[in-house]
Amino acid sequence: MRGEAAAIGIIITAFAGACLFHDDPTGPATDTAASTSSGTTTEVVPTAGEDQCPNNCPAPGPCQEVTCTEGVCGVADLPEGTVWPSTPGDCRQDVCDGQGGLASEFADDPPNQVPGDCQRFVCEGGDAVVMLDASDVPDDDNDCTDDTCEDGTPTNTVKAMHTACGPGGAEYCHTDGACRPCKQVTDACEDYGQEPHDNQETAQNLGTITDADDDGSFVCATIKGKNDVDWYTFAGDDAFLNYVDPVRSLVQQNGSGGRVCVYLQCNGGGTSINCDGATPDTAPLGQKGCCSATTVAPKLNCDGLDDSAKVWIRVDTPDNLACVPYQLDYHF
Repeated sequence: MRGEAAAIGIIITAFAGACLFHDDPTGPATDTAASTSSGTTTEVVPTAGEDQCPNNCPAPGPCQEVTCTEGVCGVADLPEGTVWPSTPGDCRQDVCDGQGGLASEFADDPPNQVPGDCQRFVCEGGDAVVMLDASDVPDDDNDCTDDTCEDGTPTNTVKAMHTACGPGGAEYCHTDGACRPCKQVTDACEDYGQEPHDNQETAQNLGTITDADDDGSFVCATIKGKNDVDWYTFAGDDAFLNYVDPVRSLVQQNGSGGRVCVYLQCNGGGTSINCDGATPDTAPLGQKGCCSATTVAPKLNCDGLDDSAKVWIRVDTPDNLACVPYQLDYHF
């Protein structure tokens, strides 16, 4: 039964515009149309009151529409002034003259605009004319540039150093047009970090960090002078069902010269560390750790099930460079 119902529905849709068939050419029209599909005949009931014409009525010409009178196809001219589809963007439009003919007239139909080219098209006397448009600025999707039109030329000008940018305006523009978490350090070698924290005992306290991967942060500072050293410390909390994978990354503004070291001491029992390719090292206070020029991710194993530990981070410059700005990213 489902197959028959579906077939009937399809045939009704396909033959909704069919002519009435007459059993007797001189008699009244019946209210059924015959359709043969796969050797079967299905009755289709047309909508009452509608003229029924064959689906193969010839296509009408410009400014005409198909008509159907007593089952006979025909055409009718569209009313004068009816807009007929024409070439878009040519500042003209075709309209019907009421007698099946077309006439062309001026229209406000300019070509498509090019976003950010400081220009726009307007229609004048049926022709497209280019005009300067200072509001059509070249948006480069960069917080650190001003997007403007200079005498019709698209221009992206870098904003002043340390202009607020990024999510919530929490980052800073640099003179290369980049938006970064840390302020730019110039040849004057500014140090925007907290001082002093030049030894393990005076390490800057970063608080408590759990081993949830999104529980971490960064600090911005500068190794200023060949003898400068920056120390940081935090308490690493091994939360239930989380995995300890302490990572410290050093992002250096001038590309190279700095070094980051990480030292760990478990809160309870022995401390086992695998430097995993980094250089093993020992802190001044005796804790084992690892050093690298970029990223340090030691594998920590404490006795028992709890891998909570005290963490120290040291940033220095083994090559005794005079100025090394950096961004230190960390999590536990």
